[in-house]
Amino acid sequence: MTTEKHFCALVLAAGLGTRMKSAKAKVLHEVLFKPMILHVMDTIRTLPLDRAYVIVGHQREKVAELLSVYDADCIIQEQQLGTGHAVLCAEVELRSMSDTVLILSGDVPLIRAETLQAMLAEHVHNKPVLTLLTTTLDNPANYGRIVRSNKGELLGIVEEKDATAEQKEIREINAGIYCAEIPFLFEALKKVDTDNKQGEIYLTDIVKSAIDAELRVDIFSGATSEEVLGINSKNELAEANRYLQHQKNRQLMTDGVRLIDPETIFIQHEVAIGSGTSIHANVQISGNSVIGKNCSIGPDVVLHDCRIGDNAVIGPFSNLTSCTIPDNKTVKPHSNMIQNCPA
Repeated sequence: MTTEKHFCALVLAAGLGTRMKSAKAKVLHEVLFKPMILHVMDTIRTLPLDRAYVIVGHQREKVAELLSVYDADCIIQEQQLGTGHAVLCAEVELRSMSDTVLILSGDVPLIRAETLQAMLAEHVHNKPVLTLLTTTLDNPANYGRIVRSNKGELLGIVEEKDATAEQKEIREINAGIYCAEIPFLFEALKKVDTDNKQGEIYLTDIVKSAIDAELRVDIFSGATSEEVLGINSKNELAEANRYLQHQKNRQLMTDGVRLIDPETIFIQHEVAIGSGTSIHANVQISGNSVIGKNCSIGPDVVLHDCRIGDNAVIGPFSNLTSCTIPDNKTVKPHSNMIQNCPA
């Protein structure tokens, strides 16, 4: 994308996530072996951005520790007073660093870099003050609805908790991902009131502000319903985990890896496995593990940060952590090893 404009990302990750019914901050919950916010960070760091900022609040020390390996700055939201308030916390940093900001939440681990790249490119080409990402869901419960006029013109977004019965029937939803021009963004946010059931500053209200001011607002609808899934409950966490598991397993099988029972095999996205390798049921492989060609990984095996050579055999019920297994080596069943030493 060729432009002299400066772009940055702002990830909203301050909330606890009350519907998760957990003492752990929402973005720290793992999806396929990795905290969900790290899926988001891995995605946005592939984009042509000058900087990334993360709004932190609940358990901010733990979140900041996870983010220390990324080129990102944490900004503290002391009180969680809504998504609009979270963005306001970053005003100084955003005004000093960027012209346009990509805003998204830390609880959308399935969003694809290709989708965000296309959205940024369209925003640059069309030059609106705001572009929002939408999709259509069969079950739109708990999402903000896209409200249009009889002519299909965008009127605004209404949150689930403030929606009427008729508005809750709308299936087009706000994905909570925006490209915004920074001068407009903060001018609009400072005019937003808290006249809603939560008494919060809703980021979504900037849409109506732009429309009322007769400024251009675009909708980008190039995302699948799966990738904009926001994780707000343990059910949605399991759904996201399943989606990434199936995605990874399908790719491995396309590349020539035999998965005996894919529904019971969980392999982290970063794991590399050579063609001709067979993996039996109830296997978990995580971390930066690398499995060679023509290996056999027995049932009920757990591998973490391991390097397995070509033609190796890992016996059933083995648990290996940070181990290097040479080519043609057989590991006996029920082995329990850490760094090649019996535990």
